[in-house]
Amino acid sequence: MELVVKQISEDELEDFVSILREAALWIKNGGVEMWSEGQLSIEKLLKNQSIQEMYIGYINNEAAATMILQEKDTILWPELEENDSLFLHKLAVRRKYAKLGLSGEMVDWAKVQAKSLGKTYVRLDCAADRPKLCLFYENQGFKRVSERVMFGKYLTAFYEFTIA
Repeated sequence: MELVVKQISEDELEDFVSILREAALWIKNGGVEMWSEGQLSIEKLLKNQSIQEMYIGYINNEAAATMILQEKDTILWPELEENDSLFLHKLAVRRKYAKLGLSGEMVDWAKVQAKSLGKTYVRLDCAADRPKLCLFYENQGFKRVSERVMFGKYLTAFYEFTIA
């Protein structure tokens, strides 16, 4: 199975959101809430990101994974002024394709994009109280650079990967 990653078009927004909602429900059923339903509406996503920053990974022409790649993140990384990073958000895999390594392939694709754009880093944040998630990113070569409470209640780990 070959993963093909591409920037989405407007008619793929529903597929993009459905993968995120499926992942959020799976995480919630595991006892942790990740993204609320309100955060995963098309309107909310388009308010905070442009459609040009949204990507879907396809397996056999079926939408299998999502991610957002941004060149700026002034909300979570306000201390960064240089344009030296790609910021990775909303990485999710449809449950049908779980345990096949798609998350790692999506991250690898983001690293290639960062390199092609002349970036020095791929940066991301995740819930610091989710050890399996943190370990996943660490196994992908990301280094934890800080940890802080966001929005008064979310313990968040901040990671960066240095592009070679």
